[in-house]
Amino acid sequence: MEKKDNKLDQFKEMNPFSVPEGYLENLTSQIMSQLPEQPEQIEEPRQVTMMARVRPWLYMAAAFLGLLLFFRTLVNVTDTGDGHATDSLLVHTTIMDSFYPEEEYYDEEEEYWDYIENTYASYILAEEMQFSE
Repeated sequence: MEKKDNKLDQFKEMNPFSVPEGYLENLTSQIMSQLPEQPEQIEEPRQVTMMARVRPWLYMAAAFLGLLLFFRTLVNVTDTGDGHATDSLLVHTTIMDSFYPEEEYYDEEEEYWDYIENTYASYILAEEMQFSE
């Protein structure tokens, strides 16, 4: 008994699906005969009101107006030079001149930089001591 190595070659050219003869020629008429008869329905066009046409434009105008007022309140806060800001519609700010003294700020900044330099120097020194041993 011989064994065939590749059994797929014999099925390669065959179509495994088949349709009875004459089935597709009568298919449309059979389906249409099974559907119930319905009168043709003609849809009347919907009446679009004026408000329905204007509504998107009205919403867009309201959004732009809101953005305009929002940015206008932000822009109206300007410094007059004497340490006080001008009034706007929603915001009233006062900046005190002595709130951030410049000398203390610079002293804190110098102290911070000294701390960083000392930390870095001690790290480098410890690393050199480790390698020298």
